[in-house]
Amino acid sequence: MSKLSNVLVTVGAIAGVVVVAMVLSRPPEKGQESDVQVSASEPTPAATVGTNRSSFFTKGVRRHPSQIPTDDGSMGAPSTTTNLTPNWEEKVDDILGADKSDPDKARQMLEMFPQLPADGQEEVARHLSNLVADQDYGAMRTYLTNASLPAAVLDILLGDVLNRPNSLKLPALLDVARTPQHPKAGEAKDFLELFLEGDYANDWDKWQAKMDEWLKANPDL
Repeated sequence: MSKLSNVLVTVGAIAGVVVVAMVLSRPPEKGQESDVQVSASEPTPAATVGTNRSSFFTKGVRRHPSQIPTDDGSMGAPSTTTNLTPNWEEKVDDILGADKSDPDKARQMLEMFPQLPADGQEEVARHLSNLVADQDYGAMRTYLTNASLPAAVLDILLGDVLNRPNSLKLPALLDVARTPQHPKAGEAKDFLELFLEGDYANDWDKWQAKMDEWLKANPDL
């Protein structure tokens, strides 16, 4: 082999070594680095996502201040007292099963009514509708016009007054209708319109005058 050939071979070998060195020393491409990092860190994001989701739904839920938790953990209607009657179901059963007159049973239930939870007030309101005589309706009317009672309880009391004589029914409906914050104000006003055959908007003096006139023309039998 000639000297020229030897020189060319040597130069070629040196060039090959340099090229290999440059390739080996070049940093990895971004795509490959990203793949390696994601692969190595996959378990961590999964655990983090699970923790964050639990934290969000546990700490993010807020109870409405007007609601209180019932015995079964559900959210109940606002209570008007914190001194609730314990074991009220048994006490109601004892009153109903006692050898007493209906007025006495009604009096006992009316006394315990403010200290009952919402479901207890619903049940007792149904019993009171059957036990309270028309001449003793005053206490029931007080509860019907109480805008702070749960809507379900007021539904029962409103249904009760509709079965009372006109002299009790219409004045109670007027009291409810003229109380704008009362949950049943709109329904009471609708019933008044049916009986009095007119709509006097929020002119409660006209409503009162029309009601007095109607009651004179339609006395209780």
